[in-house]
Amino acid sequence: MPEDFAIPDFSVVDEDFRDAHVTKNHYAPTVFRLVVEVTSSNWSDDLGPKVECYAEAGVPAYLIADRKHDEVLLYTDPADGKYPAPQRFKRGRRVPVPEFVGVRLEPAVDTLLDG
Repeated sequence: MPEDFAIPDFSVVDEDFRDAHVTKNHYAPTVFRLVVEVTSSNWSDDLGPKVECYAEAGVPAYLIADRKHDEVLLYTDPADGKYPAPQRFKRGRRVPVPEFVGVRLEPAVDTLLDG
């Protein structure tokens, strides 16, 4: 159902993502390589249900700019519908996005948290 779909703040998808169209503006989770969320007033959703949702969907990498706790979390390699504990990055560091995402990306934690 459309109300069950998560809408990420940013994502990296496979080149042929249009072939995985499910319904109006919604695509199968298999096309997502990286999902990025930036927390706001609903920060608990990004740190709880969305972690579970993206892991169950098999999204290979989930990055959260956690402005509530002033850090960036990177979840990777979900197995059996769960991510292992995330890598945590504090201000002054960069986040090395895994090569399997398919893009060279190493954003600064400060930029992710401050916008």
